[in-house]
Amino acid sequence: MSWSDTSPRARRAQIATFAGLSGEERLCRAVEMAEQAKEVAMAGIRARDAGLSADEVTLEWIRILHGEEVASRLV
Repeated sequence: MSWSDTSPRARRAQIATFAGLSGEERLCRAVEMAEQAKEVAMAGIRARDAGLSADEVTLEWIRILHGEEVASRLV
């Protein structure tokens, strides 16, 4: 059983695309994807609790990503 939502054909296309990129280009793409994932996560946090300030949204994102122990050090 595969947990991926990417078809084998699409996965092969992804691999071929990334293989043709330089190291710098791959790094830039990875950073872009990480930023997009962060924005999606933070949008979800805001949607669940619209009353949170921007700082509270960031703190909740840190809590989700790194756990309560890390987040509690920032309060």
